[in-house]
Amino acid sequence: MSPSKPGRNDPCPCGSGKKYKACHAAEDRAKAAPPPTAPAHPLKQDLEGAMALLGDADVSRLSQALEHLGVLLQAAGAQPGLRYDDKAFSDHVGQALAKLAAQEGLDAMQARNSLRVGVVRELGTRSFQEKLGAGLLAQVAKGGRTPEERRALCVGALLATAAKKTGKVRPEDNPVLDVVFDVQFREWSQKHAEVVRKYESLIADMEPEALTPEAAEALRKAEAGELDALVKHVQADPALVERISREAKERAQRVEAKLRDPATPSVFSPEEELWLTCVLWEPLRAMKSQPKDPEGRRQVIAGLLRAVKGAVDPEFLEGMLERMRAGAKDPAADEPTREWLTDAAIAFEAEPARLVLAALLTARQEARGRSAEEMVALADLKALPAWTPEQLEPYRQLLEKEGRAEGAWRIRRAQDWLREHPVQLDAEA
Repeated sequence: MSPSKPGRNDPCPCGSGKKYKACHAAEDRAKAAPPPTAPAHPLKQDLEGAMALLGDADVSRLSQALEHLGVLLQAAGAQPGLRYDDKAFSDHVGQALAKLAAQEGLDAMQARNSLRVGVVRELGTRSFQEKLGAGLLAQVAKGGRTPEERRALCVGALLATAAKKTGKVRPEDNPVLDVVFDVQFREWSQKHAEVVRKYESLIADMEPEALTPEAAEALRKAEAGELDALVKHVQADPALVERISREAKERAQRVEAKLRDPATPSVFSPEEELWLTCVLWEPLRAMKSQPKDPEGRRQVIAGLLRAVKGAVDPEFLEGMLERMRAGAKDPAADEPTREWLTDAAIAFEAEPARLVLAALLTARQEARGRSAEEMVALADLKALPAWTPEQLEPYRQLLEKEGRAEGAWRIRRAQDWLREHPVQLDAEA
């Protein structure tokens, strides 16, 4: 082969007798071309922003991102990879709390830190951290995320994979594992505390000495996080089961009667009411024009109940219950109001779909905004003949601006719903 490049119409240096353009020209051009550049990672910009945040000397910005990450994890719910193994977490926390309760002179901060360290050491394995990092990156890729949300999720993903890259980060020193612990421990505490509260409400009018030894022991274990004994004790006592059922029915009747009172405020927040309007609009319209045959009516009612159960997800229900419990403890409220909110919290938790439907069909009051600006935004929405994802965006941005991340997340879910199920409002709305 000649060291100089031949012309296109010159004989090919390989000796084939063909012209260069018809022989080795294309091959030589391919060899001389620069290698193709790999496409940029779709999250490259977000990951770079997260890296900058991790290296920022102002750690307050990192703290804010981790707080935001906690809100996002709570909103995402107990998805695989975003929580420690549920059974292992519950077993570890229940046993650890029982041991901590037996220690004298241990303050709340020390107890919590001891519990946290124990959980992350046992459950925050390298395998879990890798799954957590992948799960957080999957959350980043979801549409509709704000830059702040993507950055917070990327910070969590980078911290989750730090041990794999450096091999030097102990689980108890990794802040993202603390965030997961905080979220999951709050969820665990709410779930277990409500069971204990229900049982305590049943025995509130009984003197301690009136409790059987079995009941007292079951209650003691439940307060330490071991609920199996309490559940078995209740199931083994037919009279107690009958009493629970009777009081639950009477409580639900009181709550529904209060919902029908025109003076009773809405049990929903504005974003919850908007979400229910989107998801239940078509099933409720079908209810208004029920078919005359019994089978058709049954199908319409069954469809509405299915829709309500789908709309009232765990995050939705917990938000309602938290507001009711807080109102039941509000010293500024009068005694009847506190009693009604206590009843409502227990009744809605026991039968969420039925009570939410009762609130929708019988309540007279609409949800009220928290600020004048929000009231205006809600009035503008209700004046529209149809709702689209774009028309909900100003309200979502307002909630973000006012620091209501969970409310903004609920509106984003409504926007996602409307992309697949457009809502055409009519004059009767």
